[in-house]
Amino acid sequence: MFRKLLAGLLCLCLFCGCSASTTQTSKHEEKEKKTFTLPSAKIIDDIQERGYLIVGVKTDVPGLSDYDETTQTYSGIEIELAYKIAGLIFDCSAKEAESKGYVHFEPVTVANRETKLKNGDIDCLMATYTITASRKKKFALSESYYKDYIGLMVRKTETDNESLGSSGIQSLADLDGKIIGTAKHSTARKATLNYINNHASLSISPIFMEYDSYDELKEALVSGEIDAMCVDVSILEGYVDDSLTILNDRYAPQDYGAAVLPKNRALIEVINYAIEN
Repeated sequence: MFRKLLAGLLCLCLFCGCSASTTQTSKHEEKEKKTFTLPSAKIIDDIQERGYLIVGVKTDVPGLSDYDETTQTYSGIEIELAYKIAGLIFDCSAKEAESKGYVHFEPVTVANRETKLKNGDIDCLMATYTITASRKKKFALSESYYKDYIGLMVRKTETDNESLGSSGIQSLADLDGKIIGTAKHSTARKATLNYINNHASLSISPIFMEYDSYDELKEALVSGEIDAMCVDVSILEGYVDDSLTILNDRYAPQDYGAAVLPKNRALIEVINYAIEN
C-alpha cells in the first residue's frame, strides 16, 4: 500500500515538475520573442506609413526566389525572409504579413538590381546578392542567410545523353580556350579566375562572355554560342533540363545577404534579427 502511495506521489511530483518546466519554458520563449525593439528611423516610419515593404527579388531561382505565373505567387527562402521582416515592422507573424499584403515584391535581374536599389524603387534587395568587400562600400549589407558555390553547366553529348559533359567537357579543367558565359555584374567571372590562378593544376585560359540575364545565358549555351554557363549552383538548378547537365565542380563560396542604402542602415537591424531568429 505504501509503495503504491509512494509511486502515486512520485508521478504527481513529476507531472507537476513537467508542467512547471513547460510553463517556465513558454514564458521564457514569450520573453525572447518580445526582446526585439524596432529601431527609430525614417525608413521604418516610411514603410509603416506606406503600408508595405518593397523587396527586390529574382523570379527564376527555385528554392530561393521563384515566381509561378500560373498561381501568381512567389516562393523560396528569400520570400519567407521578406515576410518575417515585414512581420517585425508591422508587429505581426510572417503568415499575417503575407495574408495582409505587407510585402510587395519587385522583380530584379543581376543587371538592374543595384540600380533599382540606388533609385529608391525598393527598400531592400534580396536577390542572391553575394556579400563582398566592394559591395559593402556601396550599400549596407546584412549577415549571410544562405551559402552557395559557383558551378558550371554544359550541354550533354549528343551521342550519349547520360554523359557527364559535352565535347570532352567534364570539369573546369577541360575549359582551356573554351567560352564561359556569365551574368553581367555578377561575381562569377572574377571568382572563376581567382580559383584558376590559385590552383596550379588548372593550367587553363578560358574566354568569358557576359549576358544580361540567365535566360540569355541558357539560350547561348543551348545554341552553342558558349561552352559552359557559369553561375551559382542554386541558379543553375533552376535552368537544367534533359539536354543539359551540371558539372561536379564547386568553388568560390558565395554568402548571400540583403542590401539597403547606407542611409537606411537601421533596416539592416531588423533584417539581421529576422535572419537569426
